[in-house]
Amino acid sequence: MTSQVHFRMDSEDKAKFEVVLKNIGLTPGEAFRIFAKKSIEAGGIPFEVTEPTPELQRSIKSRDYVDFDDPEAGLKWLNE
Repeated sequence: MTSQVHFRMDSEDKAKFEVVLKNIGLTPGEAFRIFAKKSIEAGGIPFEVTEPTPELQRSIKSRDYVDFDDPEAGLKWLNE
C-alpha cells in the first residue's frame, strides 16, 4: 500500500529543484523516495545539516506550516 505526501515550497525553489533533478534523470517524487529511504537507513537526515542560511531562516519564520507539541496533536489535526 502507498500513501501520498504533500508539502509546500517556494515556487522559484521548486522550479530550480526540478531543473537539477531533470539533469540527473529524476522526478521530485523519485528524489523524495530516495531521501526517505536514506533517512530510514541513516536513522536521521542522511547529510550534514548546518546553520540555516538567511533564506532558510526566512522560510522557517514564514510559519507556512502547522507546528505541534506532540505527535498525538498532529494526528488529531490530520484526522479532523
